Amino acid sequence: MDEDWWLEQLQQLKMNEKRLDVLTNMYTTINKQGALPRQILEKLLREPLIYECALIENAAKEPLVNLTIDFIGSCLEQLQLDMSDEKLPKLLQLTLNHSNPAVRALVLKQLQRQAGKPSQELLLYVLDELQQPETLSSTAAINILAKALVEPELKNASVQSKLLQLLKQNEVVRCRAYELGVKLAKSSAATLSAVEFILDAALSELDNDDVLLQASVMEILVPLAEQNHGLSYMERRRVFDIFSSRVQRLEEHPLDALLIPSIMKFFGKIAAVQPQKILTGYPHMLLQLFELLQSGDETVLPTAMDTLANLAGSNTGKILLHKQYETQMLQALSKFATYTKHLSPLLKVRLLNALDMIYARESSNSAEVELSNILKLWFESFAGGQQLDHIMELLHTPFPDLQLAALALMKTLCLYDWGILSLKNTGGAVEFLLSRQRDLHKDVKYVKWQILEQLCASDKFAPSEILRFTAYVNEGPYYVQADVSIATEPQ
Repeated sequence: MDEDWWLEQLQQLKMNEKRLDVLTNMYTTINKQGALPRQILEKLLREPLIYECALIENAAKEPLVNLTIDFIGSCLEQLQLDMSDEKLPKLLQLTLNHSNPAVRALVLKQLQRQAGKPSQELLLYVLDELQQPETLSSTAAINILAKALVEPELKNASVQSKLLQLLKQNEVVRCRAYELGVKLAKSSAATLSAVEFILDAALSELDNDDVLLQASVMEILVPLAEQNHGLSYMERRRVFDIFSSRVQRLEEHPLDALLIPSIMKFFGKIAAVQPQKILTGYPHMLLQLFELLQSGDETVLPTAMDTLANLAGSNTGKILLHKQYETQMLQALSKFATYTKHLSPLLKVRLLNALDMIYARESSNSAEVELSNILKLWFESFAGGQQLDHIMELLHTPFPDLQLAALALMKTLCLYDWGILSLKNTGGAVEFLLSRQRDLHKDVKYVKWQILEQLCASDKFAPSEILRFTAYVNEGPYYVQADVSIATEPQ
């Protein structure tokens, strides 16, 4: 269709009763015709009548709104945004400022895909998205800004004004600003300095009476510690000391107990990237964590188990935990054995996932023997010896998720000679792995096959057993033995 046809259709949009039919016709045409000339697409994207059709007014208008959104999406996909085009902000202005979040989401999604850098005017429109009440596109907007806002732009008066404006809004908008600030600060020490006012505002929230807000801010701040300059900033602001003192002064401020799971999560996630900092510097946090692990309180156990897994996730973390908290660590793992019998299935899966992280190790030639000995000691504390009885009990439950988590832990344990020997010493373990039970979930069958593949390379079994393992592996994880029945005719 030529330009005149499209202009005629746009004229007909002035009649409300015809809008659905006209847009249906336009949508069908644009998808049939393929790529329209750029001047037509630009004309369509600048037409206020089209955006009027996307306004949410009542339920009766929903088909028209949905069709309009699809049509605008087709226009944007065909347009091929040119980030260097000076006219682009004006072209997208109606889309980015629309009251319908689904319309704004279309263009933000397209901008997120672009490799080029948006102009400053376009960045200001994207910054406005963070003030919107809807959350549909806030993540896309943050990602665009985190990639495009580099140090020179951050010093621009208009950008600074928009960022300061975000910090004066409600807690949802403020948290978006904090998330953006952390993402930007991670990139370099210079950028951190440019957004320090945002980070300082985030830290000031930790004196807020709103426990949920404080927990959200803690979660947002965690990635900052992944970089040394971010960790240095947090140390200068005494963030770790503030949280640690809260744990120590629970008797004076009982309400802070509500924050303990969030504080533990915060320290645990930072320990995953900076284990030495946490394990050597904050003994009160560790002792509080081990208390939570012994408590049996199912409201805090998931966070406590995840935190321990983060602390022990790295080789450095394992060695430091063994050297400085050996007794507490062994007691915690022994307690985990009782939890495998009493917790709900979902929490048992969480427990097994935590144990999987604890017994896994980073590939490293240094301290390999020491690590293996530490993990063997930890395993025997959990298992009560050299066998996998606790895991086998969980494998005989009717829950595929629980079976899968138990097998994943067994697979990790079989990375070590002592783990393979423990499997060999467990009555029924090898038979279970070699069984071809048809009612098992396919993922469970696959992990069983992976474990047997590991065992094929072990020297802990007799050659006859290795042959059985090899035959199973060669048949594949989903092999089903054919049922053969022989019929005989009567004489």
